[in-house]
Amino acid sequence: MKSFLFVPLLVSLLIPVAAVQAAGEADKDAALNLVEQVLDRYIGNTEVSRMSLVTCAYRDKGESIGCSSAPRRKTVQSISKMYGQKLKDSRGLMLILEPVAEYGIGILQYDYVESGADSDQWMYLPELDQVKRIASSNDAPKKGSLFGSEFSLEDMERQKLNEYTYKILGKEMVNGVELVKIEHVPTPARAKKSNYSKRIQWIDEARLLVIKEEYYELSGELFKVKTSSDLVESDDIWTAKKVMMRNLKTRRVSMLLYADVTYNLPIQDEALTPRILSDAVFRENFIKSLRQEKPASAMPVARQ
Repeated sequence: MKSFLFVPLLVSLLIPVAAVQAAGEADKDAALNLVEQVLDRYIGNTEVSRMSLVTCAYRDKGESIGCSSAPRRKTVQSISKMYGQKLKDSRGLMLILEPVAEYGIGILQYDYVESGADSDQWMYLPELDQVKRIASSNDAPKKGSLFGSEFSLEDMERQKLNEYTYKILGKEMVNGVELVKIEHVPTPARAKKSNYSKRIQWIDEARLLVIKEEYYELSGELFKVKTSSDLVESDDIWTAKKVMMRNLKTRRVSMLLYADVTYNLPIQDEALTPRILSDAVFRENFIKSLRQEKPASAMPVARQ
């Protein structure tokens, strides 16, 4: 008789466990789906933009921060083009225009999201007159930064959906907008190639933009915080005019401040090859042709 009483008791204990497991799987699916929408968000077939890259030591000023040293400023030309059947792969160039002493320093990057291959990156230093390929490794993270800023070369790569597991941590109001908070933990294969143990993103569901992102060291400590603000809509594409990366360890901050951006200009494939880095005449003619195609104009007024 006791055995018969034990069966319904065991079932009653198992049902809540199964319900919790089902809810957990649904949560993972919801997180995965939202991240996939963000990664697949339409950002145009091409993008041509000009921006300032500003880096300085910082001090806290209440809820904001300010430079505690003279900022280093660079004017950067950025050009990118999407590839592949689903326009997930990309080729992008970032080139320093000012200061004059650094003119011509550039980084060319190929991202292979559809095939899953590692990103290719090349850097050009005019004083050496040499294009250097930045090698990837399956067993070690990529080192280096974007023009000496707090944006690392890893930060500039396009994320691949299947290289992380995702979990919704809740929702949070930021500047009057409800954002979804999602944890990204690298898979074992990705973890070997990453400088971070995890990342946490705050996502605007309506605009499918990452508004805030935290980067954690391999030790688990919070390392860097990136925020995107001054949002504008141009050609039905949302863009953050200001992207700030704050390094909590070095107490330095870098900001990308967009002056103008144009989407869907025609860009020939041969323009985004290593030749664009080392061939000054070819590079200047290409950039000049872009300016003739559509003169730079001020971006729309930012909205929250």
